[in-house]
Amino acid sequence: MGQVFNIIMSEDLEILPTILVIHPSGYTEFLDADMNAMSSSEIASVLDAEDIEVVHFSKHLSAITQECGLVKNLAMYFDRNAPAKGLESNYVGNMLYDGEYDVGGAIIIALEDNERNSSSFENEEDIENVFEAIDDLTGILRRETDDNGQYDAWA
Repeated sequence: MGQVFNIIMSEDLEILPTILVIHPSGYTEFLDADMNAMSSSEIASVLDAEDIEVVHFSKHLSAITQECGLVKNLAMYFDRNAPAKGLESNYVGNMLYDGEYDVGGAIIIALEDNERNSSSFENEEDIENVFEAIDDLTGILRRETDDNGQYDAWA
């Protein structure tokens, strides 16, 4: 008699809609936020900004999108008035924007489709892969973890 084997395919673990918020220090928050449902002013409030700039394309954002096999494109949001406000320069933001602008304060990393409709990450593998790819590029990302080395959302 033949044996029956169950093949378990690796499935992405679905998560609540989540975005990355990267601070100038490199500290990165995995923030539950649904970009589809957020207005421009709500996105700006995450950054404590009045006016936001959106980077739809850069060499590094495109490379990370491809490297991570994302269906949607990466987009970066930041405070357009950061230099005038004297906000600390964001090394990660400057790298991701290819040095085209002095990005200051916190940045948001999210997704967008080809029509530039914003969305959040919805599976753990994608957001983890993007976090790791950005860290590989910059070498400064960090986040709070618990005693077991696991990500601690409550830290």
